[in-house]
Amino acid sequence: MAITSVLKLPNFRKLYLAGATSELGSFVTETVLMLYVFKLSGNDKTYLGVLRATFLVFLTLGGILGGPIGNRFDRRKVLLFCEVARIPLLFALFFTQNIWVIIACDAAIAFFTGIFRPSRQALINEIVPGPQIKKANGVFGSTNAILHLMGPLIGATIFGLTSGIQEVVVMDLMTYILGFYLLSRISYRAPIKTEEPTPFLQETLSGFSYIFTRKDLFAININAFSAGLAIGVLIPLLVPFTVEILGKSEQHYGIMMAFFGLGGIIGSWATEGLSNIFPDAKLPLLTIIVEPILFILFVFCRIYPVSLFILFLWGMLVFLRITSQMNYISDSVETSFLTRVHATLEMSFIVPNISGGLLIALLGDIYTTEQLLVGAALLFLVLIFPRLPFPHMRQLWSAKPKSIRREVQL
Repeated sequence: MAITSVLKLPNFRKLYLAGATSELGSFVTETVLMLYVFKLSGNDKTYLGVLRATFLVFLTLGGILGGPIGNRFDRRKVLLFCEVARIPLLFALFFTQNIWVIIACDAAIAFFTGIFRPSRQALINEIVPGPQIKKANGVFGSTNAILHLMGPLIGATIFGLTSGIQEVVVMDLMTYILGFYLLSRISYRAPIKTEEPTPFLQETLSGFSYIFTRKDLFAININAFSAGLAIGVLIPLLVPFTVEILGKSEQHYGIMMAFFGLGGIIGSWATEGLSNIFPDAKLPLLTIIVEPILFILFVFCRIYPVSLFILFLWGMLVFLRITSQMNYISDSVETSFLTRVHATLEMSFIVPNISGGLLIALLGDIYTTEQLLVGAALLFLVLIFPRLPFPHMRQLWSAKPKSIRREVQL
C-alpha cells in the first residue's frame, strides 16, 4: 500500500490538510519576520537572537501545557481553540513596525502553536487504524519537510519583492481559517475519561517520570536536546552567514533553507524502507551520530553549491530521525502517555533552541558569526560522541519494545 493511501481516510485527510496549511503559514511568517526584524534593526543580529529565543520560550510553555491539556480535554476542540486564538495576534502585525511588538505577537502565536502540536500528533493515533499509523507519520514527516523547503523560499521571495509583511500575514490568516473549517468537520468521538483528572503539574511530571524509566526514550530526548542547541545557534545566524560570509543575498538564504527542506522530503519518504534495514530505534541513533559532522563541514565550507548539498544531506538526516522517532513512539508508548511524550520530545528540542537564541542575543556583538557557528558545531560533536558508550545510548540501539494496541476513535 502506497504511503499516500492513508490520505484516503477522511478524518486523517482533514487533520493533515489543516495541519499542513497551518504549518506552511507559520514557516513563511517566521522566515519573513526574521528578515523583517533584521531590516528594521539595521542588520543587528542581536534582535534575531531575541526574536528566536522568545518565540521558542513561548512555544515551549505551550508545549508543556499542551501535553496535559490534550490528555484532559477533547483533542479536536483543543486544536480548534488554538486556530481561533492565533487569528487576532496576526491582525496586530498589520499595524506595527515596532520590533518589540512584533516579537510579542510572534511569541503569543508560538504559545498556541505549542499547545496545538502535541494534541495533533496524538490525535493521529486515535483516528488512524494501527497498521497505517506509520504511513500517517511518514506523510506528516514528508509534508513537514516540504514545508521546510517551501516556507522559507516563499517567505524570502515575497520579502525580497515587497520588503513588508502584510501579504504574508494575510496568507497565514487564511491558513488558520481553513484549518478551523477542516478540523470542525472531523468525525471524532473523544475517549471517555474514567479517572479523576490530576493536577496539571502532577500530570506533566508523570510524563517526565515515564521517560526516565525508559532509557531508550531518555536517549531520544537527550539527543533531541543536543540537536536543538546546535540548531538554535544556527538558525538565527544563517541569514548573516549567507549575507556576510558567503556574500549572497536574502533570496539565497531562502534557497539554502529550501535545500534543507528538499533533503527532508527525501528523508521522510525513505524512513519506512530504511526502518526495515535498521529497525526499532537504530535509525534515530545513526542519524544523530552523523549530524554533528555535517554541521562542522557546513561551517567551514565557503562554496555556496557545496553548502547547499551539505544542508540537503543534513535535512535528509534530520527528517529521517524525526519520522523514525514518531514511528517508534507510536509503536511503543501507551496511549495515556502519548500526548505527554510528544510534548516532552518537542520541549527537549525547543528548550535548547531557546538557549541557542539567547546565546546569540548575549554574544552576537562580542563574537563574529563564524566564531559562534564553530563553537556550536564543536559543542554538538561533544554532546553526542562521548555519550555513545553510555547505557542509555546502547539501549537505544538494542531496544525492542512491545507494540501497543490502540482503539480507533471515530
